[in-house]
Amino acid sequence: MITGYNTDVKHNNRVFHIQTEDKGESSPYIESLVYVGGEILATRRTSYADAARKGLDDRALQEMLEQQHRTVIAAIQRGRFDGPDGSVRVPEGMTAAGAEGSPAAASVEPAAAGDKTLDQVILEYLAAMMNLEQIDCSFTPVPDFVAGREAALRIRARSSQSKQPVAGASVQIRLLTTAGGNSVLFQGTTSADGGCPVSFPIPPIAEGSAAAVIRVKSPIGATEYKFPVRRIS
Repeated sequence: MITGYNTDVKHNNRVFHIQTEDKGESSPYIESLVYVGGEILATRRTSYADAARKGLDDRALQEMLEQQHRTVIAAIQRGRFDGPDGSVRVPEGMTAAGAEGSPAAASVEPAAAGDKTLDQVILEYLAAMMNLEQIDCSFTPVPDFVAGREAALRIRARSSQSKQPVAGASVQIRLLTTAGGNSVLFQGTTSADGGCPVSFPIPPIAEGSAAAVIRVKSPIGATEYKFPVRRIS
C-alpha cells in the first residue's frame, strides 16, 4: 500500500513541493503540505475516521490519498496559490503555516459528502488534469518490501496525459528509517518503453520503522511514492 506522495510542480518560475501522507490508524486523516523555498506555505487535512469505522479498505484509502494529492497539484497549476504582484497566497480550503490552526494544530476537515467547497475543488482538479502532463508509474508486482530480503520489481513510467512511455527518466530508491537512516538502495534509468527493472537487497532493520521512497524524475516532472518496509521477527 502506498502511504505517501511527493511531487515537485513548477509554476510561474517557482517550484512548489507537495507532500501528502496518510497519518495512520491512530490519527486517521490525510495531510497535504505545500512547500515553497523549503518552508511550509499551507496545509490541508481530511479526516477519514467515519469511513474507517465503516470498514474502509486499503484500495479506497489509496484513492482518497491520490485524489487529495492531485487536487492540490491542480490547484497550483490553476493559479489558486497566486497572489498579487507575483507573491504566493494560501487559497480557501487550506490553512496557512504559522497561523492559528497551522500544520502543528490545524483542525481536521471531515471527508463529508455534500461539502460544497470540496466538491468545487475536485471539479477544478478534474478539469485541470485534462491538460496537466505528469509522470504516472506502475509497479509489477506491487511492492512488498521486507527488511533483510531481496526486492525485485519493474517500474514503468508513462505520461499522465498522452499515456506514452517516458524514456530516460531517472529512478532512485532510498531507505528512510525512524532511527535517522537515509541510504540509496538503487539508481537507474527508464528505457525506451518507459520500463526500469529494479533489484536490490533491503538491509536488516534492528528497530523502529522504515520506508522505501521511489523517486522518478524526467523533464515533464518528478514524483515520489513511499512504501512501508516490513520487519519479520
